[in-house]
Amino acid sequence: MATASYQVHALRLGTIRADKSGTVYGYPRGTVLDVPVWAAAIEGGGRKILVDTGIKDAEKWSRIEPHTIAAEETIDAALAELGWRRQDVDTVINTHLHYDHAENNLAFPQAQFYVSEAEWNWASDPSSSQAWSYDIEWTDDEVTFMDYHLVQRDHFDVAPGLRIIQTPGHTPGHQSVLVTTEEGVLCVSGDAACMIENLELPTPPGTHIGSAVSLASLKKISDLSDRVLMNHDPELARFQSSGFPITPQVQLP
Repeated sequence: MATASYQVHALRLGTIRADKSGTVYGYPRGTVLDVPVWAAAIEGGGRKILVDTGIKDAEKWSRIEPHTIAAEETIDAALAELGWRRQDVDTVINTHLHYDHAENNLAFPQAQFYVSEAEWNWASDPSSSQAWSYDIEWTDDEVTFMDYHLVQRDHFDVAPGLRIIQTPGHTPGHQSVLVTTEEGVLCVSGDAACMIENLELPTPPGTHIGSAVSLASLKKISDLSDRVLMNHDPELARFQSSGFPITPQVQLP
């Protein structure tokens, strides 16, 4: 039986004005960018899947850095451009539970969620050094703990041609998604690689829990994918569905 092939669309769900050193560790401070917040809308095999759900409350997070959500970048408007409604999404995969990747989770009470068990535990720990990034609700009366599948192993297949791999570094429980497409295997990297420099240099994201584990995850992405959709890549276009960057070859000492 042939492996299913999917189409992937880049959805822009907000913008963060931030120093590039926050996404590329070691980059000299002083380069301020409008950093996009991307999610991946995946369709194929009769399924509609989101990887990450973006930000919802720009005003709240602008107390830290300027955040904006244009009218066309709300979750409803972005999905509508694809002809989707929120209720059409049957699966949500969170690369991690930072606010800019999970703040719209509660908009999908009908979906099955996938997050790593390590991420769930880290996100629930108020003593975590990243606790401020988890200052959102990802359960309520409609979306409960039971709607989340806590992934406990590497190379977890959500469906044929759609695989979750563990890519810790940005957070202890970070995961990325390998998607079979007509252009080869596309990795939706989350924040394991925020921008192409993370893979080219290679260097971790600006926020990370350890260099060695972060670099190992970059090597893993390089080894397993042909192309990469980085969730803060400033070079992507809204609704881009092909021609994603070719994954650089990562060489570690």
